[in-house]
Amino acid sequence: MMKKFLGFSFLCFLLAACQTGGSSSDVPTLDATVLHETAVHQATLDAEESQTPIPTQTLEPQPTQTLIPTLAHTRPAIQSPTAEKSCDQAAAAHPFDVTIPDGTTFAPGESFTKTWRLENVGSCTWTKEYAITFFSGNSLNALQDNPLPQAVEPGDAIDVSVYMQAPEVPGVYQSNWMISNAAGEIFGIGPNGDAPFWARIEVIPAMTDTPQPTPTVTSTPVVYLIGEAKLVDADQMDLDSASINPEDVTDSDFVYRSGESPAHILLTMNGTEWVLYGEEEPSYGDCQGADLSGTAISFDEDPAGVYLCYRTSNGLPGRLFVEGIEDEKFSISFLTWSVP
Repeated sequence: MMKKFLGFSFLCFLLAACQTGGSSSDVPTLDATVLHETAVHQATLDAEESQTPIPTQTLEPQPTQTLIPTLAHTRPAIQSPTAEKSCDQAAAAHPFDVTIPDGTTFAPGESFTKTWRLENVGSCTWTKEYAITFFSGNSLNALQDNPLPQAVEPGDAIDVSVYMQAPEVPGVYQSNWMISNAAGEIFGIGPNGDAPFWARIEVIPAMTDTPQPTPTVTSTPVVYLIGEAKLVDADQMDLDSASINPEDVTDSDFVYRSGESPAHILLTMNGTEWVLYGEEEPSYGDCQGADLSGTAISFDEDPAGVYLCYRTSNGLPGRLFVEGIEDEKFSISFLTWSVP
């Protein structure tokens, strides 16, 4: 473009020179203003020709993006996996370990009572036919089945106890337990109702320093079974298993009869012996030293508040407490010890 402009300027110069040297009548006069406008016009055309046209870009349509919703910072309520509660399910109440927290230490052979607090979170009532049942681990010399002392409605809690004995060998021991219903089906705690609860203890060796005189050994009673019962006329009772009317009649320890005179009669069975002790609660030693016999015991009035000492058909000592007459039922509670 610059070369064309210089060429044009040079042409104008020559024309001017010719005009100056020659006759004014031969060469027409060029107007300076016209020349200037012509130069500007030519420069504009040259500039437009030198510019390369930029092709128009066709924009492709962009896909629509799906927005990711903002996460809520508040945790939503946990939904129950099922709309209905399980019939049999337990949960740990507070405090769960009422006695003997995990890691409690004992001397070899030492006896103790483990108590848990359980809540009925199912939809079925736990009756007295339900029991705390040994599941796995070390039984710690405890009774395998321990019937509940009372019925537990859904939503209620209960303290359940198992009498145990530390092993003779030092070490850490865990005893796992669950609940069995009247059909013998077991269940436990946890979200699915299938987790056991336990007692975990440590047995430490006895300290032996300076030899001491050997003391007189007194046998420590170990509770074998605790139970309750409500009996009607002709009901038989097994004090070794806390069962009413056992399938094998040879397991029965006594039978209850109600009549007109005397109003209440207790008759021993299968070699069971006992004695009416009185209104004061007898100890293990009291019942061990009592003069027992197989004589029937009868009452004309409501005998509420009296104790009996007994020895079962399996030879286990124990005591029986008469709670009284309730809804025409003979109500009792009892405790059977194991033999040292």
